[in-house]
Amino acid sequence: MENENINYKKMRRNITILFALLSMTFAFGQGKYGKYLSSKKLAMVYKSVKDQDKDDFYQQYYWLVKAEQLKTYPHLKEVKPKVLYEFVKKVNPQNPTKKLDERGKELRATAELSLNQYFKNKNLDNNAVLMYNIETYVDPSKGQYYTKVDAEKIKELVPKELFAFNSNNRNTGEDKTYYLWIDKSKDDFNIVDIIPDEKDNKAFYARVKQYLPSYKFSKYVPSVKKGTKTDRTDADFYYIMPFEQNTDNIEYKTKDFKNFELSQYRKAGDEWKGVEKPRK
Repeated sequence: MENENINYKKMRRNITILFALLSMTFAFGQGKYGKYLSSKKLAMVYKSVKDQDKDDFYQQYYWLVKAEQLKTYPHLKEVKPKVLYEFVKKVNPQNPTKKLDERGKELRATAELSLNQYFKNKNLDNNAVLMYNIETYVDPSKGQYYTKVDAEKIKELVPKELFAFNSNNRNTGEDKTYYLWIDKSKDDFNIVDIIPDEKDNKAFYARVKQYLPSYKFSKYVPSVKKGTKTDRTDADFYYIMPFEQNTDNIEYKTKDFKNFELSQYRKAGDEWKGVEKPRK
């Protein structure tokens, strides 16, 4: 009996250590200030931030402010703040700054001098100069953070579920569209591809080629609609129709934005035609 008690205590201790290690790992992965999900609350601890922790502090502040800016737009008011925060992190991942060149170090040092004044004086509301210096601090090389997501151009493709975010890299001039899908069934979100991946959907591309041999996907944002709510076999599908360009066009469907099926097609000037079931 005594041995059993000893083994039980040892097991409990091991489990406690395991959970402690997992917690440490999670905290490390989130950064030192990952527990703060409000820019105002994070700003309150500024005076206690050590020099070696400033990278994490300003990085977290940048992500939070950008997410809070998105939240102010009416079409995003139903989206959970946590989702927008994770989206911002995905679009603007942490940019390694340990290998800065001399110019980068100079830019960061100048930005920090300005930031010190704003944070010490708590002059943080709607401050464009502050945000410019935050961007310079977290990305002095003008790489990742010169990608701007214009909230006013966000399109709600499916209410509360699917959004298109247009972005522009101010450094290269490159435009890119991100699609944010909120999976309600799992209370989760993903940045997804609207155009099927050719490697993973060979059968889909074979079907498209069968009906429209010269078809090419449009680069513009498509229209998306949900399946029929009253039909249990159809309700979970998203139907996607590429932007109309007065040429051949298709409509296809998916449940997870990984696997796609062609549902109908139209040759230029003709009526829409449903796709026959694949032969087994």
